[in-house]
Amino acid sequence: MGTIKKLLYLLQLEEYQTDRYLSWLKKNNIGKLTENKGKLKYTLRVRLTLAIALFTFLFVGVQRSVMLANVLVSIPFKMASEALYLLARAKMQFYPNLTKIVVTGSYGKTTFKEMLSFVLEAKYSVLKTVENQNTPVGISLLILKSLKKNNQVLVVEAGAYKAGEIRKICNLVKPDIGVVSVVGLMHLERFKTQENIKKAKYEVIPFISDRQNLYLPPKDNQFLNFPEVVLSISKRLNVPTRLARQRLGKFRLPDHRLEEKKINENLIILDDSYNSNPLGFEKALKKLSQYKRCQKIIVTPGMIELGDKQARLNQELGQKAAAVGNILVVVGKTNRKALLSGAKKVRKSEIQIVVLEKDESWSEKITTLLRPPVVVLLENDLPDHYL
Repeated sequence: MGTIKKLLYLLQLEEYQTDRYLSWLKKNNIGKLTENKGKLKYTLRVRLTLAIALFTFLFVGVQRSVMLANVLVSIPFKMASEALYLLARAKMQFYPNLTKIVVTGSYGKTTFKEMLSFVLEAKYSVLKTVENQNTPVGISLLILKSLKKNNQVLVVEAGAYKAGEIRKICNLVKPDIGVVSVVGLMHLERFKTQENIKKAKYEVIPFISDRQNLYLPPKDNQFLNFPEVVLSISKRLNVPTRLARQRLGKFRLPDHRLEEKKINENLIILDDSYNSNPLGFEKALKKLSQYKRCQKIIVTPGMIELGDKQARLNQELGQKAAAVGNILVVVGKTNRKALLSGAKKVRKSEIQIVVLEKDESWSEKITTLLRPPVVVLLENDLPDHYL
C-alpha cells in the first residue's frame, strides 16, 4: 500500500500525465519519493485510480497497475471536462457586455494578472482566475461557479503545456484584450523549441479584433513593461490615469515572487521560491546585488524543464550567483553538477559553497556561517519528485 501511495503521489505531481510518470520511474527509485513539501490529495480522481490499481496490481505489478488505472480513469474525466467546458461556453453567451482579458506568457502571468485586476478594481467589479489557476477546466469551473451578473471585467490567466491549450481557453473566453507577458524558455522540455513556445503563446492573437488591444513583448526573452501596459489597458477602459497610478503604487507582488520579507534589522529574505526561470533568476540576482554592506546568500536547487539547455543555463546562473553572493547554497541533486560547475568558475576569495540534500534545512546548515546583516535570496523550491 505504501508503494501505491507513492506512485499515486508521483502521478499527481506529474498532473496525471502517463508519459512523464513513466519517464520519472525509468530514471528514479520510487522508494526515494517522500511527501515533504506537499501531500497526496485524495481527490475523486485519486480515489478511483487507487480502487482500480488495488484490483489490478496482483496481475500486472504495482507500477503498471497505477499507470493502467490512470489511463482508464482519464476517459470519464476527459468527458466530464469537455462537458464543463461546453457549459461554461454556453453561460458566457449570457454576458455580452462583459470585458474579457486573457493574460498568457512564459512567466509573469500571475503577477501581471494580479496587478491589472488590482488597478481595474478601482472602478469595476472584476472576476479573476484564482492564484495560478490557468487551465481550460479550471477556467470553466470559475465561470460556472463564480461569474455573476454584476461582474464587469473577467481577467483570465492562460497557461499551456502543449499547442492548442491557449486557443481552447480563448475559444471559451472570446477575449477583447490579449496580453503576452514574455516568450521565454519555460517548459522547453515539453515544447522542444522556443519557436513552438512562441506559437503556443501567440494563439491569443487571432482572437483580438482590435490590434490596439493586443500587447506583445518587444522580442523573445524580454518582458513587457508591466506598469506601462496596465496603465494603457486602464486608460482604454476609462479608468482615470491618476487613480490607476495610485493603485499601482499600492500594489504588492504575490507571495513567493521576489517578495521582500524583513525578519529583523539583521535579516532580510527575498522569497523568489515560486517558480524559477532564467529571466527571473537574473532579475532576483540584480535585486540582491543592490543591497550594500551585508552578507548575501543564495539558496537554490536551480531551474527545471529547460530541455537540452537546462545544464548550460544552470551553469551560467550558478556562475552569476557566485559572483553576486558570499554564500551559494545548492539544494538537491537535480542541477547540482551544473550549478557547482558554474560557481567554481568564479575566482572570489570570499565565496563559500554549501551543498544540501533536498530535505535538509538551509537555515540550520549555514547558521555558523552567518555574518549579520544578512540578505538571503530563496530562488525556486522544487516539488518532492525532484531529488
